[in-house]
Amino acid sequence: MEQVLREVHLEGTFNFRELGGYPTSDGRRVKSGILFRSGNLSRLTEQDFVTISKLGIKNICDLRDDDEVGNHPDPVIEGATWNHISLVNDEKAVRQVGDLSQFESKLMNSKPGEMLTNLNRDLVANTTAFEKIFRVLLDEPGKPMLFHCMAGKDRTGAVAALLLSVIGVARDVIEEDYLYTNNTLEAMQEDFNAIGYTMPDFIDKEVVQAMYEARVEYINAFFDEIEREYGSVESYVLNGIGLEKEDITKLRSYLLD
Repeated sequence: MEQVLREVHLEGTFNFRELGGYPTSDGRRVKSGILFRSGNLSRLTEQDFVTISKLGIKNICDLRDDDEVGNHPDPVIEGATWNHISLVNDEKAVRQVGDLSQFESKLMNSKPGEMLTNLNRDLVANTTAFEKIFRVLLDEPGKPMLFHCMAGKDRTGAVAALLLSVIGVARDVIEEDYLYTNNTLEAMQEDFNAIGYTMPDFIDKEVVQAMYEARVEYINAFFDEIEREYGSVESYVLNGIGLEKEDITKLRSYLLD
């Protein structure tokens, strides 16, 4: 695939990049400067605010749960509306590396990658949250939007994958975008260490590594569940999430060149 990905290098976060430039199956491309994704924003620096201000972001969708937002709140970004849209809503779920120390019993019986495969599969059921994200885009079409969680990987990756799929980006391109997170693992670990996400010695190192990494089987579990329950992404968006065909047409008109 032609390399079109553009990462935005910031001091206080990681995996911050835009989705512009990706080709669609009908020969168009995702517009640059509209869709952005990222990891934890709670440690942004003054220089980061200057860089982000130049992007013109108008909406932020924070996909984290209440406890994550409370412990590591987003800073106010001038000109942007903050939308809290929790994508998990399950206090017993292992969402990211920082949750591992709370679930010893799950970890003792877990295989590497199993928890995130299950998480990605379970995300499909939260149609209400996905509908809210689409509404942010549809209510202010063409306005730059940033969406993020803690690692900028699973919840963020699922949103990116669904948005790209709806507007016609091929699955292999979506997978490459998802896997790009693996180029930012060192920065992710540094950020998590800085906010106190340390791992107890009893946790299997392979389980921890699987939580950090983006693996194709994770995002495939998301799409497989959509196809199992709804038959296709389009059916999921129309019959599960509740969009109209006109909404999809509108999204494509504003998000594609």
